[in-house]
Amino acid sequence: MKHLAIVFCALVPGFSLAASQSHEAAPMMAPAQKPLTDSDLQNERSAPQRLESEEAILDRFRAAFDGNTPRVAVFWNRAFDDQVSDWRSSTRGVVSARGSLKGNVPDGNVDLQGQSQIAAQGEYRSNRTTGPASPAFELQSGLVSQLTEAGVTVVDRNAIMRITDNALETGDFSRLSPDQRRLEMRALGEHADMLLVFRRIADDRFEIEVLDVHSGSIRAMLSSNGVPPEKNKARRWKATDHGFQKVEHTFTLDEIGGELALQTLASVAR
Repeated sequence: MKHLAIVFCALVPGFSLAASQSHEAAPMMAPAQKPLTDSDLQNERSAPQRLESEEAILDRFRAAFDGNTPRVAVFWNRAFDDQVSDWRSSTRGVVSARGSLKGNVPDGNVDLQGQSQIAAQGEYRSNRTTGPASPAFELQSGLVSQLTEAGVTVVDRNAIMRITDNALETGDFSRLSPDQRRLEMRALGEHADMLLVFRRIADDRFEIEVLDVHSGSIRAMLSSNGVPPEKNKARRWKATDHGFQKVEHTFTLDEIGGELALQTLASVAR
């Protein structure tokens, strides 16, 4: 009896089995993601950040300036802030006085009126004799050498300030001590085209900002670990009595400085 029922259902016109009905595919489950560990974060921080070759960056930079490479002054861990003068004021006093005088003279009426105002402001001069600690000499050397190789003229902040001050001297040396901040800005305007502000914010993190000293425009901003791309990955493994062991590749401060300069040149030439 069961066999007849099944045949009858199959022969009835317009009847279709539920199994033959089309339906959308069930969504696939996403693969499990590996949890992010402290080791992963450390590897990401220490990974190289430059993808272009050194030759490509230098060619693009030189082409961007068409042979007229800029003069660049460098502030090593020195802030370039909005304080325009060495002199600061914490107090201010204003004294005002008004008076009038009226009288008669034989030739006619005289009406004399006058007023005056006197202001006094106490100022003090901030101490800039000791600046922030500069980064290691090797780091500076690597950065300056790479900029020079690109054709950039790197000028020294202290030197251009002294040159500018000397040009203002008449020879009798009777001038008062100049305002260092205003002298600094004048020296930048006369002897540099750009200012590179270098800050080392951690052992493996650097911040660089490049400003146009004439227009104030920001030419580049970057944060980097300064790790160069590995030149020879084969050096990552060392043969020992216990087989091959992975060896961490270390970089000198000179190499880090050169890498920071390359990344800066790449950002400026975009």
